[in-house]
Amino acid sequence: MISNWQQSKRKSTYHFDPKRYDPQQDRVIILGHVEPTWVNDLTSIVGGADAATWATRGHKGQGIQAPAEDLATEEYDLEQFGYGADFKITDLNWVMPQSLQKVSQNFGLGDCMSRIHVQRPGQVWNLHLDKLQKWNPEDPQRVMRIMIQLTDWQPGQFWEYGNYHHRGWRAGEVTTFDWANIPHSTANAGHHARVTLQLTGIVSSQTQEYLAHMPQ
Repeated sequence: MISNWQQSKRKSTYHFDPKRYDPQQDRVIILGHVEPTWVNDLTSIVGGADAATWATRGHKGQGIQAPAEDLATEEYDLEQFGYGADFKITDLNWVMPQSLQKVSQNFGLGDCMSRIHVQRPGQVWNLHLDKLQKWNPEDPQRVMRIMIQLTDWQPGQFWEYGNYHHRGWRAGEVTTFDWANIPHSTANAGHHARVTLQLTGIVSSQTQEYLAHMPQ
């Protein structure tokens, strides 16, 4: 069986040296901040999220399975690394309240997938590289993945981008990263759910205009 991790590493330009810190690679890209208009929706967002594995994480929409050829190699790695194929990585909610529908629309991403990650204490999305070129195979550089934090950071929560650990965010922080090359993971070793809106799609002129004028 082919390892998804090894296969992905061969396509990446990342250095994969745990003793090296490169500020051009080991980083998250902070794009700005949006007003947290969703505060009153958080209880229903968290309550409506269901546990997901790699097999049930969705693929460009709710209920669509990951490609079989990808899933086989991903689950092989999960078994080899000791997680097990049925390991719960996060909870997901695909139902967008109106407040988050508006946030998503403002970014203007084409063919946009919007999903809410509710990572509960003890859940881990293990180290991996994304394979988002399927959104736009002709020009994958136009594909963008954006994270909007819906809750303030709490101790024990972190995102890892290469050798950089991201923490201390506040609700409304907007970030992205070099999805094609940077290995990343996220975990919740704390006491509170970490809630994030994730947008994935194709950059449009509206996207560029919105990001250019986003408050910092």
